[in-house]
Amino acid sequence: MSTVSYRLPMPLVDVNQAFANVAELEDVLVSLHKRAMWFLSTRSSVEVDEEYADLGVYVWSVKVDEEFVTHVELAERRHAISHYPEDALWLAFDGVWTLRRVEEAMNSDNWIASFLALGVDQYLGKFTGGGLH
Repeated sequence: MSTVSYRLPMPLVDVNQAFANVAELEDVLVSLHKRAMWFLSTRSSVEVDEEYADLGVYVWSVKVDEEFVTHVELAERRHAISHYPEDALWLAFDGVWTLRRVEEAMNSDNWIASFLALGVDQYLGKFTGGGLH
C-alpha cells in the first residue's frame, strides 16, 4: 500500500512587486515579506506534516521598462536551479523542514533582517555595481 503525498508544487510561495527607484527598495522588501508570510500561513495551516528538503527563499530583481520588479519565492533547491536566474540570492533552510517550521523561522527578527539585507545586496550588486555610489 502506498502512502498518499500531500506535497505542494514548487514554488511554495511566489510574490513580486514593482517599484521605481532604490529609495523604495526597503519598503518593497518589507511588503514582500509580509505577503510571503501570508501565502505561507495559508499553506502551513492546512499542511499534513509534509517535509521538504533543501528549501530556500530566493530573491532577485529585474528591470522592466522604467521600473524594477523584485521577486521572492520559497522553493526547494532542485526547482530553483532550473527556474530562477543565476543572480538570485537565497537564504537556505538546511535539512528537512515542515512549512510550519519555515513559517516560525521566517517570523524571527534575525531572519527578517537577513532577508532585507539579501534583497538589498542582490539589487545593489546587479544594478549599481555593488554600492550606492
